[in-house]
Amino acid sequence: MPILPAEPDFYPPELWDAGAGARQTPEAVWWCLHTKPRQEKAMARELRQLGLTFYLPQVTKEDRTPQGRKIRSVIPLFTSYLFLFGDPIERLAAFRGNRLVNVLDVSDQDSLERDLRQIHTMLSSGLPVAPEASVPVGARVRIMTGPLTGVEGTVIRRKRDQFVALVRFLGRGATVDLEDWQVEQVAETP
Repeated sequence: MPILPAEPDFYPPELWDAGAGARQTPEAVWWCLHTKPRQEKAMARELRQLGLTFYLPQVTKEDRTPQGRKIRSVIPLFTSYLFLFGDPIERLAAFRGNRLVNVLDVSDQDSLERDLRQIHTMLSSGLPVAPEASVPVGARVRIMTGPLTGVEGTVIRRKRDQFVALVRFLGRGATVDLEDWQVEQVAETP
């Protein structure tokens, strides 16, 4: 049982009804909102209070306490991201809460809307859905943020991303835990 009731995944309630995806105004498009850590649900609450159209896909995660008791949480499917459908003025309104890091432009609107509809269908099915990492084990990556910006290495584990920087001469390395959003995949170097 979750500690708090689940937040609504989307607003307005008819967002995913047949034909409801039609553009409200010619300027309305999907925007990807990148939030500060653990601010997705609070951002969704603010958007709902402002009457702005959004989608925050969420899944149920089961864990155990150190004492062995089962706990369930409702967490965002895409950590630190949710989607806003609106015009540039509504996009600016989303910045008022000081919960955003960035707003990403979406170049292929139709593809994103199709993908979001499919995710909504999957989540509505009642079947278990889990987030899937975008960078596979063994992929060469570059760290994009923080004190390690620019360091390149390889993903070695996928529970939390564990990144290894290898000193080739010694054949040894060091690991650090990272999140998907902190790295970008790079081409292998010979």
